[in-house]
Amino acid sequence: MSDALFDRYREALRAGHVAVLRGRLEDAAASYREAAALASDRAVPRTALGSVELRLGQPERALASFDEALALAPAEDAALLGRAQALVVLQRPDDAAATFDLLADARRTAGKCSDACDALRRALEIQPTAGRRQRYQELTDELRQAVGDAEAERALARALQFLDVDSVELSPAEAPPDESSHEDAAEPEKTPDPPVPPDRAVEGDALVLAAEEAAARGDPRGAVAAAMAAARAFRAAGHPVAALDACDRGLESGPDEVDLHLLIAELAFERGAVGPAGDTYRNLLRLVEIDGDGPARDRVLAAARATFPNDPRFTPA
Repeated sequence: MSDALFDRYREALRAGHVAVLRGRLEDAAASYREAAALASDRAVPRTALGSVELRLGQPERALASFDEALALAPAEDAALLGRAQALVVLQRPDDAAATFDLLADARRTAGKCSDACDALRRALEIQPTAGRRQRYQELTDELRQAVGDAEAERALARALQFLDVDSVELSPAEAPPDESSHEDAAEPEKTPDPPVPPDRAVEGDALVLAAEEAAARGDPRGAVAAAMAAARAFRAAGHPVAALDACDRGLESGPDEVDLHLLIAELAFERGAVGPAGDTYRNLLRLVEIDGDGPARDRVLAAARATFPNDPRFTPA
């Protein structure tokens, strides 16, 4: 690939990531298709396209994109996971379980036993066969040797209903509690949260105005900083929707600001939007890697790992 062609490919890929971060999925799909057309030997744009197509409610197209990616990189974690998810949506349980098996094998080969257990557990949930039960036991034994008993016991507990219960012994710390012995126990008295000072919401409103003024005078950095400060003030005042609205105002001035997107991911996770938060971290990571911004990459990885400590997307290879 010539330098000029690579620059076009990188820009198309970057445009796709930015579009995903801004919620413009159709635009993202178009950019990823362009990147895929420019680089016939690269799996990344095809995997990214499949993820967007799945979110757009196009599982057949997503499956085709993931298959194209896997033809180029058969062990790519994100493509295998996406393929399995697409097959679940398409109600093809045999193929979905088999793909989770492949994902477990790939993770096991990469030395990621805990993540391999998670993938194999998904296969067990779909089709709890004797062979998978045996493999899961073997994986947890490997996990025990690699990182100790506690993590292995947690892996067994997560898949307990799909395993042969008689063959699994949980440690006392991991065993389900005997709720019958606590039927008459009084609930512990809860300490009420201290009241939040009302002036934090007022401060948020003032900072939103400051962001708008900065944008009007052509100061995008000032606008983003004020919008982020407003979001934090609204969060402290217990107004998460207003906090996200403030971030949206910041995006108008700084759509590529990494720290702003990190704050959006935090707010999404706090509201229970776990999937979107994970997607934001992942797409941010792609974006800063394309830009070659090492410090930003470190910040994104640190935030993502703190939020999703067991997610293989944020685990070093």
